[in-house]
Amino acid sequence: MISIVIWKDQEGSILGLTVEGHAGYATEGKDIVCASVSTLFQTAVNALEEQTGWKDFYMVTEGKENFCEVWTPEKSSDKQRETAQVIFKTIVRGMLDVEESVRENYGKKYMKVTTKIK
Repeated sequence: MISIVIWKDQEGSILGLTVEGHAGYATEGKDIVCASVSTLFQTAVNALEEQTGWKDFYMVTEGKENFCEVWTPEKSSDKQRETAQVIFKTIVRGMLDVEESVRENYGKKYMKVTTKIK
């Protein structure tokens, strides 16, 4: 199962996302759940990099662990943080939509989205 954690601060702003695991829906290269989550994560990274100018704010570890994370850099301007919130909220909406669709259409949990306070 893919575990997605949305990390928020006490005020509810999204600080980052972590994604870990494999869906197990199908074999590697044919798993539509993994492909959906990977696409959303990569879209988040690309949009944040393009719209905020951030560099080195994410990590991807492929293979057995299959772990990805993206975080708001501590030294970010208010404008960068504001822009990041729009992108994060959009990506989270996509993750929740994929989770719901997978559950409704395939009747099994291949992914789980949770929210934690950091």
